[in-house]
Amino acid sequence: MKVGVVGRTGAGKSSILQVLFRLSDSSSGTIAIDGVNTKDIGLHLLRMNIAYIPQSPFLIQGSIRENIDPFEEFTDEEIEKTLKEVHLLDHI
Repeated sequence: MKVGVVGRTGAGKSSILQVLFRLSDSSSGTIAIDGVNTKDIGLHLLRMNIAYIPQSPFLIQGSIRENIDPFEEFTDEEIEKTLKEVHLLDHI
């Protein structure tokens, strides 16, 4: 499922993300995904299965390869094929 979170400045979008990714603890209540409390999921597993697309792009320190596939899940051939499909291979 894909969910978009939008709102005015100060509406709490960043706060939701911080709690969802467990960057900060909620003072009360729970966050459940498919009925599972996110506090019962390992941090690595939780963060691996949630994607965040920021309004402003950024790169992590490291190679372009590491930015494209930070968890080393895909082969070079799969990444190259995908970059060709989205017309980015010539730019990298």
